[in-house]
Amino acid sequence: MKLYKRSILRLFFVIEIFIFIGVYFFGGNGFQYLNRLEHENDQLHGNIVRLKDEIAQVQKDITDWNNNDFYKEKIAREKLQMARRGDQIYFLDVKDD
Repeated sequence: MKLYKRSILRLFFVIEIFIFIGVYFFGGNGFQYLNRLEHENDQLHGNIVRLKDEIAQVQKDITDWNNNDFYKEKIAREKLQMARRGDQIYFLDVKDD
């Protein structure tokens, strides 16, 4: 009888170990879930760095716009396709192949 109880206890212990491993690796807050969260965190950190660079560039553009008349004229000519009176304008005919 004692051997039978010991065998049952060992069986329950082995089952408990398998359940623990299953929950640890595949459970709701398991190892795989934590790895996925870490990967998402790395991606978000990369996005933060990229957005900080974009913000710095926009702030530089704003500073240039406020302090440099040449920059304003450059933007007007390039992005808004504006010209002064008497300027000759050349258009390139770009054809799609």
